[in-house]
Formats: sequence, structure tokens, C-alpha cells
Amino acid sequence: MTHTEFDHRPDRELQAALRDVLTAPDDAAFARRVVAALGAAPAWWEVLGNWVRPGLAASLLLTALAGYWLGQAARAPEPLVILDDPLPALATNGEGVTALFGGTRPPEVDVVLAASSGR
Repeated sequence: MTHTEFDHRPDRELQAALRDVLTAPDDAAFARRVVAALGAAPAWWEVLGNWVRPGLAASLLLTALAGYWLGQAARAPEPLVILDDPLPALATNGEGVTALFGGTRPPEVDVVLAASSGR
């Protein structure tokens, strides 16, 4: 065949081969050949039945990986909050230490300002 990847013109050899295969002098003989070819093909449930084992293996692998990933994410420590400026003021009076470092979330700006001013 003389067909190239970027050739837009029809391929004469392919046309002739398809015409020989698909054209029959007797339409009934052609229909019998098509029906016989269809009868040899497996049923759709047989084709899907062949996919069961690989599909189960893939789903088990993905479930195990997702469980491992979620387990690692649950064990990850929370990021530390570092506050440099309010610490000298907190060292003198000790107020606001629980407000700054007692929770797991970063403190609000009002709490940091109140702790650093000594109120």
C-alpha cells in the first residue's frame, strides 16, 4: 500500500482490497459470512468476565495505597507557630502564654497584640 501518514488522497490499493472483501456476487452469501463471523465472537459478559481479576487486583492496590496515604497524613505533625516579638513581653509578666501556645491553631492578631503589650 502506498498510503503515507500525511497523504490526503484515497489509497487505490486499499479501495480495491476492501471492494474485493466487501462485495459479493450473492448478497445472501455475504450475509451468511457476516453472521458466521459474529457468532464466533465472544459474548459481552465473557469479555467483561476476563476483566474481573485484573480489576479486583487494581482496586485492592489502589485501596491499600489510599489507606497508607491517609494513615501517613493523619500522623503528620502540625506545623509550629513561631512568634519572635511577643516573647520578651511574655517573659516579664507571664500573661497570655496559654492564649498564644495553648491551642493547635495559630493565634489571632488581637491575642498577640494584647500579649505583647502586657494587658
